[in-house]
Amino acid sequence: MRFRTRQDVRAWFKALHDRKEFKIEFDDFYFCFIAGIARRRKASLPVEQTPELIDYFPENYNGTRAQTMIALFLKAELDELGLVLNEKGKKHDVHTAIATLVDYSTPSRLSTEGMLQFNRYAHGGFEVLTEWFDDRPRTLEAFLRGFKRKLDAQLQHSV
Repeated sequence: MRFRTRQDVRAWFKALHDRKEFKIEFDDFYFCFIAGIARRRKASLPVEQTPELIDYFPENYNGTRAQTMIALFLKAELDELGLVLNEKGKKHDVHTAIATLVDYSTPSRLSTEGMLQFNRYAHGGFEVLTEWFDDRPRTLEAFLRGFKRKLDAQLQHSV
């Protein structure tokens, strides 16, 4: 299973790619995923509307960034199931939920189900970005300022 992005994502971030401010398509995926996780929004799309990217975290995202993304993902999924990591009597349920989503033998460290749900957050996150911004980004600096503002507001609202 691979990371997948919506067809319209690349066009939305086109200016950032043209200006070489986004170096790889996973940059698009990352911001979509973070917005989706922050808003806890998933979206399902037909496979033909979601081109494949890669089956691993690229070099710039491997390590701490990948671990953070997976941790945010697991927290969101456990929250959705109503599970708390250290809740007595639920450790088996937590372990089972995590085992369903994680597979350390894969390049992404996500199971097939985990990758499916991970991608769904990125798909939903693109919807969030289009709600947060009136127009597609033109420069990385302006996008990052706006993204941080919207993300901070979302996280403040979620607390």
